[in-house]
Amino acid sequence: MKISIFGMPFKGLFFAEKIRLISTDNQSFEHSTIFPHEANSKTCLSESSATDSISAQLNTPITGGQFTFYGIGGQGACGLDIDTPTKSAAGSGTLFNSNAAWVESCLPDARYLLNDLVCINRCVKIEYKGNTLTVPINNKCSECAKDHVDLSEEAFNWLEPGRRIGGSGEK
Repeated sequence: MKISIFGMPFKGLFFAEKIRLISTDNQSFEHSTIFPHEANSKTCLSESSATDSISAQLNTPITGGQFTFYGIGGQGACGLDIDTPTKSAAGSGTLFNSNAAWVESCLPDARYLLNDLVCINRCVKIEYKGNTLTVPINNKCSECAKDHVDLSEEAFNWLEPGRRIGGSGEK
């Protein structure tokens, strides 16, 4: 199978044994976990006032999900920097609420952030080839289905080391 990712040829999708969307609240982790860079207390986002399209999907394993990668830099769909942390994910556009409001944050630059639960301490846990990686969702992949997660290059390379990024994806 040959698909195109952001205009770059890429052979094949990578299929995870299991993908699960989780909340970082009250979780214990025994694998590689990258937590959201900005805590709720720093952003002033509130789960109680956030819109919600993701809760029904939380902690429900998706067997045979797929992952791809995207480039780094800029601000993602949540308003946070997508390269901080360097291992992160873009979740399916269907997980975002189209009615979510942009609210002024408490960050030093007072930027506006999307007050959507998918942007507040939500992560994706991927099991692949005996490895497990949990990374925060800080961006949106509009064309991704619920079983598809688009990873930062660092997260992708952690799961699939030795892949050439930006070419065919072959070793």
